[in-house]
Amino acid sequence: MAKALFLDKTLAAVAEAGEQAIFSERYARSRGLLQSLDVRVKILTLLLLIVLSGLLRTPGPLWSLLALGMLLAVLSAVPFGFFLKRVWLFVPAFTAVIVLPAVLNVVTPGEPLWVLARLPDSYSWGPYRVPQEIAVTRQGLMGGFVLVSRAAASVSFAVLLMLTTRWSDILAGLRALFVPRMFVMTLSMTFRYLFVYLRLVQDMYRARKSRTIHRRSASLERSWVASRIGSLYVKSVEMSSDVYRAMLSRGYHGEVITMNRFRTTPRDYLWTVAVIVLAALLIAGERNMLR
Repeated sequence: MAKALFLDKTLAAVAEAGEQAIFSERYARSRGLLQSLDVRVKILTLLLLIVLSGLLRTPGPLWSLLALGMLLAVLSAVPFGFFLKRVWLFVPAFTAVIVLPAVLNVVTPGEPLWVLARLPDSYSWGPYRVPQEIAVTRQGLMGGFVLVSRAAASVSFAVLLMLTTRWSDILAGLRALFVPRMFVMTLSMTFRYLFVYLRLVQDMYRARKSRTIHRRSASLERSWVASRIGSLYVKSVEMSSDVYRAMLSRGYHGEVITMNRFRTTPRDYLWTVAVIVLAALLIAGERNMLR
């Protein structure tokens, strides 16, 4: 099978970005546990679980949080496979690559488990020392495992928040929680016009492809891509000025008025108490384990 052309790959990537956003919005409209909660309560409790993931230091409680995230995904009508891909194919995998040097005795001295290489002698450069045997240590492996588990747990709750909540509701919830309006406004405009520029990029590449008869050299393709980047930047600056003037002409004075009306129900109070109790139990259990 012939490899896809550069333009085809770009068009496919742009379409995939839009498709993922549409699917995320569909999950947010489903009937599930997290979708039924007040947005303000959901933001605060999931933020508490993310902070808790950063505070825990042992694998057991961290994997309990991971199991909770998977259970919440199922109860919130989020496809399990889709959720796992969102969680494990990005930040945790990237974190695992970063912590690989930390499992070696060069970075984390300790009890060696596997000897990877033997050097003629040990070397020292100021405070840094390279031992004669480079090995994977038990302390380094445990530290890397905890760090990856911590990142996975944090990402799982952040992904759940994004998948089970419409973006407009998240922004309205942040504003209701007294997040600065400039920050919320910047997030809102970035998200909204990101898709406008994605469509603009898609149109440019489609127009370019429709006028291409034969393949051109790589240097010409790079020159064309560079020129489109400059053109897109100019268009973005012009559009930002036009949008701001249009907002002013329609009565904008620094505060965005939304139609969202939040209402706290007994389910929200029960969910909040359950999260607080779980956090207290995990912290207390870890302290007993570390004694």
